[in-house]
Amino acid sequence: MIKTAIVEDEKDAADTLNAYIGRWADENGETLGVKIYDNAVTFLTDYRADADIVFLDIEMPMLDGMSAAEKLRETDPYVIIVFVTNMKQYAIRGYSVGALDFIVKPVSYAALSSLMTKARKLISSRGGSEITVGSGSAVRRVPLSRILYVEVSRHRLTYHTEDGDFETWGNLGDIEAELPDSFSRCNSCYLVSLEHVKAVEGDDVLLAGGARLRISHLKKKNFLADLARYLGRR
Repeated sequence: MIKTAIVEDEKDAADTLNAYIGRWADENGETLGVKIYDNAVTFLTDYRADADIVFLDIEMPMLDGMSAAEKLRETDPYVIIVFVTNMKQYAIRGYSVGALDFIVKPVSYAALSSLMTKARKLISSRGGSEITVGSGSAVRRVPLSRILYVEVSRHRLTYHTEDGDFETWGNLGDIEAELPDSFSRCNSCYLVSLEHVKAVEGDDVLLAGGARLRISHLKKKNFLADLARYLGRR
């Protein structure tokens, strides 16, 4: 399913987008989940880093689409953003927030269809490659390839990533079951991304970025076997 959000204050424009997206899905055998918001403030308040594509009108009351995109990128650097505008001169600014593209009002089905096809290819290339980390009202989407290791301390989980550390509550065993076998425990506190292992020195594993983690006696045999299998597949 492709999860889509339409943030558009003009009802006719939102309805047209929704109809065209539905038509594209029918023609291409896709299933869709579509949510429509008439302002960016409500959208950002409701957002839980769970959309694949967000269509953002640039001109909206309270909070314009460009400002909304900048706030959206603070918690979700990877959702696909498409600007909807009747002012081409503003659309170029969309590249500063990593927008995939823009479409000009009045939106044509041909333009929308082409854009959805391009977006689907990008979504497919990411399939199963992200995890959502939430803590209270804050939610962040994190690509698995950016995670160095996950640490637990008294039920507080810390995701150490190439983009910084993100904390939430949880159980390391549950996260281990959710992540692919490219992650392995080196001890009871750390779940390591084998992709980022640089070396094993005695009872320590060295990771990209300089982290040095202790390998416990009980976990060492399985950890080294997991690492050997991972390296053998590369």
